[in-house]
Amino acid sequence: MAIPIPRLTVDDYLAADATSETPLEFHDGEIFPMVDASLPHAMLLTSLGGCIVPRLAGTPCRGASLARVRVTASKYVYPDFLIICGQPILASDSDPSLTNPKIIFEILSPSTEGYDYNGKFKLYRQLPSVEEYVLIAQDQPRVEVFRRMPENKWVLSTYEGREAQALLESIPLTLPLAELYA
Repeated sequence: MAIPIPRLTVDDYLAADATSETPLEFHDGEIFPMVDASLPHAMLLTSLGGCIVPRLAGTPCRGASLARVRVTASKYVYPDFLIICGQPILASDSDPSLTNPKIIFEILSPSTEGYDYNGKFKLYRQLPSVEEYVLIAQDQPRVEVFRRMPENKWVLSTYEGREAQALLESIPLTLPLAELYA
């Protein structure tokens, strides 16, 4: 006979995440600690913020790294980086999780690549505010941009090589790969 595994409530999760040294993701009653980033991952994330934040100056958009996002009432994730345009919309007064990111970025790591391409992308597509999902390779200069099209279809554009410039159409913003991978 199987022993039932107790499920945590969202309030349990929010309390645990508030006191945890490591960000925690939450999926239907289960908590998952985020894997510590490798040095190349951390450096690329810093470079990404350095490329994007200055380009957002003077626009209604802002960037944030490792901000918690509530996808559904029982699913919470931490993208590597995101862009919000306009006023941030939080889940509630007691739940300061974002619900309206416009663009979400994930830096691909060997341990999370499958999750970023599949599980996380399925989650992010549930957010009506998300217009682009950007995957950044760690091992080579390559950026993949998935764009939401009419009728909720997604189109992929791939930018490769240091001379390439990834286009984020929803803002618009151009991300030079030479600068990102400097």
